[in-house]
Amino acid sequence: MNNHEGGTPFTNPEGPNNQPGQPQPQRKVSEQFNNLLKDERVQQAQAVGKQYWSFYLRVLTRPYTIMKEIPAAHFMNSLITMGLTAILTALYFLILFIKWDVSAIFGPGFLKPLLFAAAGLAIACGAVYAILRVEKVSFDPKLLITRLGTLLVPAVALQVLAILFLIFSVYSFSNTLLALSFLFVFISMNTVLFQYPLNTAGGRGIDTLYLIAIANIVTGYIFYQLITSVIAGAAYGLISNSFKF
Repeated sequence: MNNHEGGTPFTNPEGPNNQPGQPQPQRKVSEQFNNLLKDERVQQAQAVGKQYWSFYLRVLTRPYTIMKEIPAAHFMNSLITMGLTAILTALYFLILFIKWDVSAIFGPGFLKPLLFAAAGLAIACGAVYAILRVEKVSFDPKLLITRLGTLLVPAVALQVLAILFLIFSVYSFSNTLLALSFLFVFISMNTVLFQYPLNTAGGRGIDTLYLIAIANIVTGYIFYQLITSVIAGAAYGLISNSFKF
């Protein structure tokens, strides 16, 4: 079509009517997504994910046997397991707050459980480390954390199941599964402790049994605070909702 002044015809080769096939915006999104998949960091993350999934399935079938044989080279896999344990704990309570229609869910329903769970795991590692130092046992701290994280693999599976049952509102069973996942933290730290020769240094003022009891009590107190703080946050949110008109 020519313009009214006799010039060159108006053309719009990029216009929507002259563009066959896929629209331009959609093609751009597709190209950006393909470029993202080809990014080196994304490919590295995919490789780490596949490697961890293989590690996870292998450990889930024989956690104790593999823990005894595992080298410190799997330190990163154990850190991922610990991170998943903390994140899934927080996700469980976040879903619970959403189902209860509690207001202001992110702080008390996700962030606080995440911090408490991470603190509980850190204290469990620190308590085992402290006992072995008091016992004057020679050990590799990296291997210690690797062993502890390896034994937490079943806890991750229990938390995933707990979240699934929570989504379908099977509250009692989901709460039981979550409690069992917390129990695995104590099972793991005590199992790792007994992989080392304890009570070999004489002349100490406190017996090994009491050291282990203190470690379990301190770790248990953190998880107790986790549960009570979340319940208090949920109660406060429900009370706040009841006063809204």
